[in-house]
Amino acid sequence: MLSSQRAHPFGAAVLCFATAAFAGCASPAPSSGEGGNAGFVTAGSPAYGTGGSGTAASGGLSTNGGGPSGGAPSSGGAAGGRGGTNASGAPSVSGASGTGGSGATGGSATAGRSSGGGGGSAGTVSASGGSGGRAGTGNTGGIGGASGAIGSGGVPGGSGGRGGAGGGAAGGGSSCPAATAPSGGTKYCSNAKGNVSGGYSYELWSDGTGMGCMTVYGSDAKFSATWTNAGDFLARIGLGFDQTKTPSQIGTISSDFAETKTSESGLVYVGIYGWTVSPLREFYILDDWGSMKPGDTASDGTPRTHVGTITVDGDTYDVWKHTQTNKPAITGNNATFDQYFSVRQTARQCGHISISTHFSEWMKLNLDLGKLEEAKLLPEAQDGTGTIAFTTATVVVK
Repeated sequence: MLSSQRAHPFGAAVLCFATAAFAGCASPAPSSGEGGNAGFVTAGSPAYGTGGSGTAASGGLSTNGGGPSGGAPSSGGAAGGRGGTNASGAPSVSGASGTGGSGATGGSATAGRSSGGGGGSAGTVSASGGSGGRAGTGNTGGIGGASGAIGSGGVPGGSGGRGGAGGGAAGGGSSCPAATAPSGGTKYCSNAKGNVSGGYSYELWSDGTGMGCMTVYGSDAKFSATWTNAGDFLARIGLGFDQTKTPSQIGTISSDFAETKTSESGLVYVGIYGWTVSPLREFYILDDWGSMKPGDTASDGTPRTHVGTITVDGDTYDVWKHTQTNKPAITGNNATFDQYFSVRQTARQCGHISISTHFSEWMKLNLDLGKLEEAKLLPEAQDGTGTIAFTTATVVVK
């Protein structure tokens, strides 16, 4: 329950939830001086062969050597050009790598023969392009790949691949599938508890101020609730246990939920809620809330201790601890016990909650649990007015 919870007949309760441009290979780029003059033919009319030309940008390619009778050799073309540019790595989609190659050193000039000066050979592309990007998961975009290596004689390698596109709500997005709240059901407007089909149980508790009601539909753990000026109001449906087994002895517990809510004022928690005994512990896994995000201060103004952060279902949760002294609990009034809170860093209104993973991560932070009494979906509201409807609601053990 919220830290200012009142006595409650069934116990305190609270919230569940990445071509080589063969420079010097194709048409030679102009620039650089011509090679030496070729000799003249024996017929007597001088003919000048054109020496090879080459630039710093591309290997030279000589043309038209001396006459067929073998004139004097022409001098070679200018020194071979710089190797070709590196190919850019192709953008990768969902992790495919780009391609590149190693950079080349330009060819050196050789003495001209009657067929013309030899140019530098073209460089090859750099050895590797960018590494592929990682595909996105859920609503989170992928991560771009790294840039390619620099080849010898070339410019930097291919650029990294781009990350994959984000997914949908199941991966932590802000939108949830459209759903229609069930109709019918049984409405309760005073403290009550009981069983629902499918092995579920429900409980409604309020401290008696204001007005609060819940409607139980008997379809999975679906329910809705309304509250008006409630001092402290809890409504929940999920699984109850006999307090003889620890969570790990019971199995792997998880929940799937989708909800819509309105909250005009006050404090609202939405998520998974429950208790253990021996030791007595009250716990919350909060995936959604009202205008105030649960943090370092409890509802009664006393401080909570930030124990650490954990990652569950691909999302980061802050873990808080708070000690309740002389407060109502499932064992009776005036109990002293610790509360544990996993608070998702970004609120969501639907998704999958691996409840048992939260339990095991808490234990790594030295937050011990006892024998399980319940694990249920719920809203808890304090000092305000609002509504909520769970259109998807399951709590299962495997």
